[in-house]
Amino acid sequence: MPIYFLSLFIIISISFSCNRNCDFLESNTYGIDVSHYQNDINKIDWLEVSKNTNPKISFAYLRSTMGKNGIDSAFTYNFKETKKNNIKRGIYHYFRPNENGLEQFQNFHKNNSELGDLPPVIDIEKRCELGGKKLKSELTIFLKKIEETYGIKPIIYTPQKFYNIYFLFDFQEYEFWIARQHGITKYPNNNKTHKEPILFDNRCPIMWQYSGTGNINGINGFVDLNIANRLNWSY
Repeated sequence: MPIYFLSLFIIISISFSCNRNCDFLESNTYGIDVSHYQNDINKIDWLEVSKNTNPKISFAYLRSTMGKNGIDSAFTYNFKETKKNNIKRGIYHYFRPNENGLEQFQNFHKNNSELGDLPPVIDIEKRCELGGKKLKSELTIFLKKIEETYGIKPIIYTPQKFYNIYFLFDFQEYEFWIARQHGITKYPNNNKTHKEPILFDNRCPIMWQYSGTGNINGINGFVDLNIANRLNWSY
């Protein structure tokens, strides 16, 4: 059997044996992730966010930095206001795949002396022009520097399709936050969970971004909604 078809057969076989239920629907730990895009029209009213009931927002991940030189203009405000309104907060960095991993970490470290309440997250969504091996190498540098400097393992955020193509069976020592959105825009169904992520290596992510079109009090426009896996998640 040609190697291509053999590989395809293995992946399909794995997918049919996947654990399709990661117990997300038994969890009541909901959260959002935001960046300056949610503050472009009006700043987020975090007091109103804290009062939202459908779902109740327990945590928020805030974009802090991007690549080797980007800084999110809304981060300082969001970091302060989430604490003020008793919302657990975490920081995420948008990883630019064609930039040096060490330089990206240096940008992150320079702008984040404090991490908040949750493990930091590295957001990786695009492939490297130099290939998957280079992407994983630079990402590994960033991950290890986080651990060495802050004494905590970061979480990796990535879409379901990206994981199944580029990260299958890799980074086993790290938790993943997987995006599988449903695309519904009409309330209240846009705020509800639908099909859970399916990872071909049978892993259960620690978080699931289930909607990119959520409506939450205090935020103009759509916002990403997430649910944490109760079996794996702790503050």
